[in-house]
Amino acid sequence: MLDATYEIVISEGLAAASQEAIAKRARVTQSAVRHYFPTKNELLVAFFLTGIERLKDLLEDKMAEEGADPRTLLLESAAIHYDRILESDDVYFFEAAAFWGHNPELRDVRDNWYKSLEQHYANLVGKVNPDWSRADRVEASFQILTLILGGWVTMGSSRPIHKKRSRKTLKAILLRGIERIV
Repeated sequence: MLDATYEIVISEGLAAASQEAIAKRARVTQSAVRHYFPTKNELLVAFFLTGIERLKDLLEDKMAEEGADPRTLLLESAAIHYDRILESDDVYFFEAAAFWGHNPELRDVRDNWYKSLEQHYANLVGKVNPDWSRADRVEASFQILTLILGGWVTMGSSRPIHKKRSRKTLKAILLRGIERIV
């Protein structure tokens, strides 16, 4: 059901993620959807929490790669985020941001997620530049996180600038920016 929700939200937006549409896409009954998620809100909360967990798992798998160069890990971690942007329609991001903003439970999850991402990048920056102060590591990780989150606007399909450049080219530009930071 959550996979079906993901497919609908990514391609059609939150408004299209009705229990009926999800049941049809997941090939289950609407009663089954309602059994696990009595309201659309509960379904969407579960969807977003699952999305964060999946991204965390991808990043943890990346970090578990033995013998990997910290700079490479940092850039590949950022690329994981950018790849999510490339596979999503902008409607998803903007609707999701509004949904998160209206749900205090999710705001706390989002805030903690961003803090953990900042820590993730600060740790990697520290491995790349062990002589940097803690403050410099935190500043660099804040800059990296901002480049990643800004990618939703500047690299998305409705980007206001660089419309003639491919999204993959813009991804490469942003990754070079992250590399310059460290």
